[in-house]
Amino acid sequence: MLLAQTTHSFQVAILGSGIAGSSAARTLAEKGVQVTVFEVGFNIGGRSSTRKTRDEFQYQFDHGAQYIGTPKTEAFRDTLNQWKSDGWVKEWSGRFMTADGVEVKEDAPKERYVGYPRMNSICQNLLNHKNIRVTTQTRANASRNEVEKWELINDKTKEGLGTFDWLVATDRISGEHYRRDLSNADVKEFTSGPVRNIKSVKSLTAMVVFEKPLGIDMDGVQFTGNDRAHYGSLGWAARDTSKPGRERDDNKECWVLQSHPDAAKDLSKGNCKVGQIREIAKEVLVNDFLKCMPHLLVGDKNDVQVPPVVATAIGHRWAAAFPIPPKELVEMESQLIASKTFVACGDYFKLPGRIEGAHLSGVAAANQIYNEIS
Repeated sequence: MLLAQTTHSFQVAILGSGIAGSSAARTLAEKGVQVTVFEVGFNIGGRSSTRKTRDEFQYQFDHGAQYIGTPKTEAFRDTLNQWKSDGWVKEWSGRFMTADGVEVKEDAPKERYVGYPRMNSICQNLLNHKNIRVTTQTRANASRNEVEKWELINDKTKEGLGTFDWLVATDRISGEHYRRDLSNADVKEFTSGPVRNIKSVKSLTAMVVFEKPLGIDMDGVQFTGNDRAHYGSLGWAARDTSKPGRERDDNKECWVLQSHPDAAKDLSKGNCKVGQIREIAKEVLVNDFLKCMPHLLVGDKNDVQVPPVVATAIGHRWAAAFPIPPKELVEMESQLIASKTFVACGDYFKLPGRIEGAHLSGVAAANQIYNEIS
């Protein structure tokens, strides 16, 4: 009982509400620790977020992480089974293809799971706990005060956001020179450490709605990038409305188109303004998808509406979509700096670029904090 009272008095701030931050928050909250999560975006989820239009149509898109693949660890297999049992995720069944050159082949069966009814439902459920408070649309800048606690202020308004015993950073670019999140945090072991050697792969995304079903007999297609003459800048295309919980009753189809890494790099050259890059992403990806449709017609089950009518399209840029971390980080689950009461976690540690890796890293960070305070 004494331990519970002690941990309950600790205040932990977490920067970021993606899978890593949400998993860390939930793990700590269940141990009685008070947690506040600060999220820059309008909604929670990070790169597992869901975009929803604010018009009367309420179109929605999983514009970041597309699905959870077959677990690589027993720990995450257990977690995934629990999420399935709780109704947080459901299996995405469908027809999946790979376009490699002129060949379009059907993929072998494999596990694919998605958050239900949206990708960010996983994070929403993780953060739904009495010991967790979430603040969105807020970039929090951190510094240590004279009594070695963390003082957080709003980056825009400079308003104080509270005092905390521990700080968790979940975004690998928080330590970049152009970011103020940790510029006064004195955690050089992190900001000047191996995180500096992470290579971030950009990705451009287009979210497009077609007035009628396309009639293409596939729900997801991976493009290898070996045939840009036929497939242009495309790296992935998914019929979002084929995922559980995304079905629509107006007969419209929502698709998510993502660029091949090489194409994203080429298209971003010389275009520094985010708005400009988003427009490029929308125009190029949608046009490339429309042009490549004849090459995606496999078998006799296709009944494509020609030409497809686009109801709306939105572009997005992920500046750091996929991490390529150095070996040192891949061998770690998180980075603890106990003397500064600071932990870094995210999808750039073990199993980089995967929801599984982000979850395990967040849990590891939470357990490290709990071991320190108990």
